[in-house]
Amino acid sequence: MIVKTAYFGEIEIDESNIIHFEHGIPGFEEEKQFILLPVEENSAFQVLQSTQLENLTFILIDIYTIAKCYSFDLDDATVHALQIKEEKEIAIFAIVTLNETLAQSTANLKAPIVINTTNNKAKQVILNDEAYAIRQPLSSLGIKG
Repeated sequence: MIVKTAYFGEIEIDESNIIHFEHGIPGFEEEKQFILLPVEENSAFQVLQSTQLENLTFILIDIYTIAKCYSFDLDDATVHALQIKEEKEIAIFAIVTLNETLAQSTANLKAPIVINTTNNKAKQVILNDEAYAIRQPLSSLGIKG
């Protein structure tokens, strides 16, 4: 399958790698299929690219590369919807908002993207935990740039 991307031009993807958001991502509920693409310069970052809309992309970072103590409980509905059987099936990412410098950029720790890496089902989960910010500066998490 050929996908037009915002950052990498047209690329061919294996359809088995498509990540499925049953209800889309909040604000983009109609878009349900995405692909994760690595950012070569910095392996901590990835691009979550819509397979349908070239300009619908999100920069993601593996939360545990920036926040070692990050922890939350998935509700039963999410576990059921994503068909999670074991914790090791889960990958958790934060959406990054890029600013002028990497240090000025922020990560949304309040609404992580949870992906079941076994079946590629995913969901953005909104946490009720006040300990996590929507715009957590990357500089406060040790990322410089």
